[in-house]
Amino acid sequence: MEPTREQVEKGAAALTPFVTEWRLALAPEDLDELAYAVLVHHDSGGSSEDIDRAVREQIAEVRQRHAEMLEAMRRETRRR
Repeated sequence: MEPTREQVEKGAAALTPFVTEWRLALAPEDLDELAYAVLVHHDSGGSSEDIDRAVREQIAEVRQRHAEMLEAMRRETRRR
């Protein structure tokens, strides 16, 4: 099941009090990724190992996107 943007936002909103109370250093987009993972896998029928593997792939994809964005910003800065 692919969650809607609204579902991810509500999931992130539900996580925010934990993040605040436990003083976790998470950016809003990190909360979105956590909420997305929970919503995608909550009813997936996958084993714990399958879910672990899928979420680790999600994390790798997020890291790759962040690295690409950072590199694009660096290129733009050097060009100026």
